[in-house]
Amino acid sequence: MESCEVCHVDHKERRSSTLFLLILSGSSLLVSLLMGKPQISLFAYLLSGFEVFKKTIKNFARLKFFDENSLMSIATLGALFLGEFPEAATVMVLYRFGEFIEHYTIDRSRREMKKLLTESPRYAWRLKQDSIEQVHVDELMVGDVVLVRLGEKVPSDGIVVEGSAQINVSHLTGEPLPQAVTVGENVYAGSIVENGTLKVKISKRYRDSSMARVVELVQKAQERKTKAERFITKFARYYTPAVVIGAVVLIFVLRFVFALNFSESLYRSLILLVISCPCALVLSVPLTYVAALGKASRKGIFLKGAQYLDAIADVENVVFDKTGTLTETTLELASVEPQEGFSRDEVLFLAAHAALGSNHPLSRTLSESFKVNASLLKDSKEIPGLGVKAVVADRLVHLGNDRFLHEEHVEHPKSVCEAKAKVVHLGVDGQYAGTFVFKEKLKNTAQETVKKLRQAGLKVYVMSGDSEGAVKEVTENLGQVQYFANLRPEDKLALLEERIMKDGTTMFVGDGVNDAPALSRSNVGVAMNSLGNDSAIEIADAVLMNAEPIQVWHLFTISKRTRWIVLQNIVLAIGTKVAFMILAAMGKATMWQGVFADTGVMILCTFNAFRLLFSSLSPSVSKSGTGMKDNF
Repeated sequence: MESCEVCHVDHKERRSSTLFLLILSGSSLLVSLLMGKPQISLFAYLLSGFEVFKKTIKNFARLKFFDENSLMSIATLGALFLGEFPEAATVMVLYRFGEFIEHYTIDRSRREMKKLLTESPRYAWRLKQDSIEQVHVDELMVGDVVLVRLGEKVPSDGIVVEGSAQINVSHLTGEPLPQAVTVGENVYAGSIVENGTLKVKISKRYRDSSMARVVELVQKAQERKTKAERFITKFARYYTPAVVIGAVVLIFVLRFVFALNFSESLYRSLILLVISCPCALVLSVPLTYVAALGKASRKGIFLKGAQYLDAIADVENVVFDKTGTLTETTLELASVEPQEGFSRDEVLFLAAHAALGSNHPLSRTLSESFKVNASLLKDSKEIPGLGVKAVVADRLVHLGNDRFLHEEHVEHPKSVCEAKAKVVHLGVDGQYAGTFVFKEKLKNTAQETVKKLRQAGLKVYVMSGDSEGAVKEVTENLGQVQYFANLRPEDKLALLEERIMKDGTTMFVGDGVNDAPALSRSNVGVAMNSLGNDSAIEIADAVLMNAEPIQVWHLFTISKRTRWIVLQNIVLAIGTKVAFMILAAMGKATMWQGVFADTGVMILCTFNAFRLLFSSLSPSVSKSGTGMKDNF
């Protein structure tokens, strides 16, 4: 932890010193222009260009001759040779400033994401006779007994030896409801205790636990994932040698074919070199990505690198996890089905009051669905994993699952709804009174998101570890999407590799530890920022702060818009330069026209890049669903 803080301070100091040099060099350049003394601009050039030359020399030592740093060095040195000191300094200062903004924005995004990560449990409370000690999870041995209190995570797989509680396993299994555990039942590493206190006997070392196995799957998946290269670096590999060779060839062609003298040939060639300076691309392309990162952050989306925008723009398949991603973690009351002899209001009244005696999510939903009077509840007793037995308005009430009513000898029919939804039964004075059917509630923007993605021509899938009936019920409300149910983490990974990713670039959106392998293996992994998803956020390429599905559409839109603006800048820069290169070779272009073709186009491209920050996120999708129009 201490080393991380030192590293953060070191980065901050370097940014501060870089910013100071940029301000100093910019001020020197401004003084040079105002006073009409171009020699002063050499100071600005050297201050801003020091890092560029240092990188160029290092690359040359590694036999890497052609990248954006060498391009900047060659082009600006050519401008100096021709005596265009302010032009060379201006180009170098602007390039360094754009590079500074880009690095700062990406570093800031990464720092913000690190704040989201609440680390997996590293410590445990181990019981030893009459004492308790805090130990690292790696120190736990099979047979150790640990204490797990409210809000804490189970440190490793084990068996409950004392106590009962509700534990949240949604980030491990995808199950939205807490599980009731008591003595003799298994609990797994990473499970969060929501109420009560447990004493757990460790049955596996942490390295052999269920969570450790998921981490291993993630590591294997990462080994098969390649890194994307920056567009500008690829372009520079071919552009730089072509420009340099072209300038040299032009000297000989003009000298020996057109019989011009050597100084005139050299002059035209150097004008060509200045015109050919790729500043417009070297600056505007990264700045477009920086603007996109800023636009995304305003929408609560943080990416771990600008390169992921390119991958997202190519996405053809979007795969959603269900629980916590498309649906809320809480359920809603879908219907009340009273039996003969009971009215709807009566069964709802009795159930809502009995539910006050339980902290289970279904009980909370019931108690919130009716105006209750707590004084009417008496002798309430909750049986973990089964239900609640209570006296409400002098009537004996049993509220719970099928097993609970069987154990309490309340005769009732088998519910036809259990295959598709969560069902709670009600017994009153030993008589079956009614059924409450609950269903998962889609997040507010889920339907809109799926609709927009499908209209854009993308294929949408849903994967879940939940039962087939529950998954089917949710997807029926989303439209025409294909779903897969009863999946373990390794099943999701295999399904991605063997089926979906073969059909094109794939984005996976999830929120739990069980989604981590799929997040890692997919071309783009997107994590919802929600409780207990440390591994998912760590592995993902992008994080959605608001945990709303519509942010997936925003991310896709921003990526498409970024691609479109990058292409605009490439066409503008190359088209203008080609035109002026021809004029330069014919002797029709002056040095100042060359400066316009370089610096002027660079400024236009930079403005074009930054307008992304002020654009709306409602692009027009082409009828084919594969393109977007720039409508702002």
